[in-house]
Amino acid sequence: MLSAGASVNFYMFHGGTNFGFYNGANYFNRYEPTVTSYDYNALLNEAGEVTEKYLAIREVIAKHVEIPENLLPEPIKKKSFGVIRLTEQAKLLEQLESLTQPIYSVYPETMERLGQNYGFIYYRTKVSGPRTKSKLVIQEVRDRALVYLDGEYKGVIDRNEHDIGLDIGERDIVVTTPSEGSSLGILVENQGRVNYGWMLKDAKGITEGVRLGGQFLFGWDIFTLPMDDLSALTFEPVPSDRECQSDLASPIFYRGSFEITAPADTFLKLEGWGKGNVFINGFNLGRYWNIGPQKTLYVPGPLLKEGQNEIIVLELHAVSEPVVQFQEHMELG
Repeated sequence: MLSAGASVNFYMFHGGTNFGFYNGANYFNRYEPTVTSYDYNALLNEAGEVTEKYLAIREVIAKHVEIPENLLPEPIKKKSFGVIRLTEQAKLLEQLESLTQPIYSVYPETMERLGQNYGFIYYRTKVSGPRTKSKLVIQEVRDRALVYLDGEYKGVIDRNEHDIGLDIGERDIVVTTPSEGSSLGILVENQGRVNYGWMLKDAKGITEGVRLGGQFLFGWDIFTLPMDDLSALTFEPVPSDRECQSDLASPIFYRGSFEITAPADTFLKLEGWGKGNVFINGFNLGRYWNIGPQKTLYVPGPLLKEGQNEIIVLELHAVSEPVVQFQEHMELG
């Protein structure tokens, strides 16, 4: 191509990062949310560093055109800030009304109908009783729902279970309702809208309805949770006798702080965490998930400041110890 004088387009030349909730998704045979890193094995990685691929391609180009010497800038400095323990916590379901006010609806509404773009949405209704064991079905959930009955975690319902019949999470959620009734809560995560192909119409939340034992449920309080401002949360110390968050009773925000003297690019590793989002000084870095392949989140130096910095991690499932590590290198799997 170069010998013929043709143009060459690289996709991607510089990887970049899907910060916040902007990762998007693909849908070919199944729904596949994109990871936060947009490194894409590009010529320049998401931190702007030259890769072996860049050097190899430059070598080929140099056979056809003259390339100036000393063309490349020095790499941006990377720094490790070590291990940070998060010492405070706030349970999401206990502080819903600190983050947003409920909207009443006869039936579940999507995020878009309620003016929400990204993040999470929580649906709550009262289930009459008594009812014997009944299967719970969320009809056309978009994209991943955590189910709670009277505050007790009951399982996950994932859109891929319906779309292609994969055994993801707990396929059947069966609950028993006492005579006084129960409170049913459903936290739905928008994992990214399909941004290519024939599935572009991709509303988020509960898009049709919720059935219990075949019967649709009505009368919902809906909490929009775009997670763009967490300042109203009230934190308390993490209990010193805390065991691993293994009962999955409630999604928890963990907060910690760390001091630095000179901000620099770094990479956040969340070994031992399950699934959730990370916020640095109020900025949403993106998502993490222990299924991989991505193991670190890129933290650009300008997000940090000299002195004290804040980190908040929203963990949806479980964490062995609420500690994170800032290291000098990325791990993308």
